[in-house]
Amino acid sequence: MQSGRWGGWLPGEHALCAQLHVGRKTLRAALDRLQQEGVVKCERGRRRSIVSRKPAVAARQSERVVMLMPTELESLDPFLVYLIDRLRAYLAEAGFQLETQTSQALFRAKGVVGLENLTKALNPAGWILLHSTPLIQRWFRTSELPCVVLGSCYEGIRLSSVDMDHDAMCPHAVNQLISRGHKRLTLITPKPVTAGDIRTEIAFVEAAAQKRTSGIHGDVMRHDGTVAAVCARVDNLMSRSQPPTALLVSRGAHFLTVMTHLLSSGARIPHDVALIACEDECYLEAITPTVARYSKNPKAFVANASRLVMNMIRGTGRIEECKIMPRFIRGQTLG
Repeated sequence: MQSGRWGGWLPGEHALCAQLHVGRKTLRAALDRLQQEGVVKCERGRRRSIVSRKPAVAARQSERVVMLMPTELESLDPFLVYLIDRLRAYLAEAGFQLETQTSQALFRAKGVVGLENLTKALNPAGWILLHSTPLIQRWFRTSELPCVVLGSCYEGIRLSSVDMDHDAMCPHAVNQLISRGHKRLTLITPKPVTAGDIRTEIAFVEAAAQKRTSGIHGDVMRHDGTVAAVCARVDNLMSRSQPPTALLVSRGAHFLTVMTHLLSSGARIPHDVALIACEDECYLEAITPTVARYSKNPKAFVANASRLVMNMIRGTGRIEECKIMPRFIRGQTLG
């Protein structure tokens, strides 16, 4: 309030809890105290109005970093939750506050009015973009606002970013399968929703194509992310006259569906079909046969993401793309 970030009215309680990272009980206690001191006024059916700007310690606009994402924190996978938590702690040590802004509408919108209004209202020291769309990335690039992408950038867009090295992982996976005698390979992946998904498809197809002289064939089978669709795609693949003998699955949850469906159908893993997961999830450690998979390095991600964010805040002007090769965990599903 002192910095002028909010005008005559406070945001709603849900928005305040998300921005300040506190629970509803804590927030209401603070608001009640401010109301008792005459700083804010509460009227039934309306948002709290700002009566006076009581001198207090408040973060300046330049001390805030905003993470823009389409879904709430509780819906993210554990790796991203850990990454955000470490980024928040790192920024706090440097004197900055990390806030999250969730807006499904912005990620679905075809225009940029919402982005313009949001940046004017918040005016932070920088932005962190999670699961960003081509429109969002392109708008931030054109606007030249300081930002870091958690993930990959889309073709033709240059922004600082940190992600898994899809271009290195896919050829490595293809070579692992070919070295074991597999020639018919298939990537099972959802319809692309991120630049990383697109990069995985391209890298897989290119890696398999380079081996065509040896009779290697690699194709891509997409699905809509539902269990029924994944199972249907697997049935379609395995009913071919020459079914694939090796599957690379891009999501941990979908890998679980693929593997259990194959086993329930009587397939022997890896004798009939070998499997590799592109992502590691904690539950994959509890599966038998043990899962061959690629595991992200959380510490490397945190270190590189934190460095890029601090460079953004300091205004170095340097655009840097960090690609981290995940660690390959050999498992029995590979053979």
